Amino acid sequence: MKKNSEVLVIGAGLSGLMAAAKAVAQGRKVMLVANGMGALGLSSGCIDLWGYQVDQPDKVCTNPLEEIAKLVQRQPSHPYGRLLEILPESLDFFLQLCQQNKIPYVKKESNWQLPTALGTLRPTYLVPESMAVPDLDEIKGILVVGFQALKDFYPEVLITNLQKNAQLAPNCQLSSVLVNLNRQELNANTLAHLLEKPTTIEQVLSQIKPHLTSEMVVLFPPVLGEQRSVDKIFCEQLGCPVFEVTNIPPALPGQRLQRALLKHLKNQGVEVIMGCQVTAAQVADKSCQGVVAEGSGKKLEISAQTIVLATGSFLGGGLVSSMGEIREGIFNLPLYTSSDKWSRRDFLSLAGQPFNEFGVVVNEHLQPLDEQGEIVLENVLITGANLAGCNYPIEKCGNGVALASGYKAGKLAGEV
Repeated sequence: MKKNSEVLVIGAGLSGLMAAAKAVAQGRKVMLVANGMGALGLSSGCIDLWGYQVDQPDKVCTNPLEEIAKLVQRQPSHPYGRLLEILPESLDFFLQLCQQNKIPYVKKESNWQLPTALGTLRPTYLVPESMAVPDLDEIKGILVVGFQALKDFYPEVLITNLQKNAQLAPNCQLSSVLVNLNRQELNANTLAHLLEKPTTIEQVLSQIKPHLTSEMVVLFPPVLGEQRSVDKIFCEQLGCPVFEVTNIPPALPGQRLQRALLKHLKNQGVEVIMGCQVTAAQVADKSCQGVVAEGSGKKLEISAQTIVLATGSFLGGGLVSSMGEIREGIFNLPLYTSSDKWSRRDFLSLAGQPFNEFGVVVNEHLQPLDEQGEIVLENVLITGANLAGCNYPIEKCGNGVALASGYKAGKLAGEV
């Protein structure tokens, strides 16, 4: 079967979704093809721009936009070097998009310092409204809610470590409650589904209320609704602020964001084809004429004026590794790699692991370049974790780069 589109986006992570959203907003005919759901559904749902100071990487940065400007001056090859001017515009577009689709995000002038399930503090810039915990030094009491049989969330661990890691208000009272739902085993998705039911909500409320005191803030694991966030229901019924904290995958806030953006794209007329892997590309004269995608027993030949590559790094399958070799999986694009040193012995080194920086080098138009700096494919744009030079686990900038690069790719595609 043959299909044609003006813009083809390959990948359904944050950068791919943003590229499709911006391109369709400019009136382009857009198709999105993805083999899987990408890494967004595994993420916290928060948008990290930049976590730590450029000069002192062991210290959290207050103003990520200032740190990024400093970074680009010193390291122009970083992906932000191609995105700095468009970064504020892309953030505004994302916030408006989320507001329109009833998954509001909030920001401050500085980084948030959000409590995690481990009791550490996570620096991040844009957060779902359900996770916007106020500054901890302003909170007079915290009640941490856990659930019996729920794996990977232990209130006492959160409390113990938060007392060590956070600057709490004087005499701040921390306590916890384990809610019993008469289940032998629970995971985050199952619990989130249950918490959308009025009977379960009442069951939880009845066990929490005896532990509340005045001026308390209640912290839940990120399970307050699978399809919709029910934090406001708990807030109204308990009469106090209620928030979710970040936790390990699966992460419901990231899944909520992904579902909402996919729904938005479909409503705007984007043709979304999931479970379909791009297996070949037709390339001639520095241009991709089209790709072949296969899945569910079907074979599609798709042509497009502009193609956005948003397949991710190793986790998303955009980069494929074998013994002594790493390659880009669709176009076999030249990659920036460090052939003599892929990793460091110090696993938690502040310099990060070199393999996280592997990817495609691009110009200011996000077009892929070869070792001589020449454009490889003129109508292919590279986004997100496909980009070289970003060590996101250390820099805390993964979703920021994905958001901004996807937005820029969509904008460029809309101008063709």
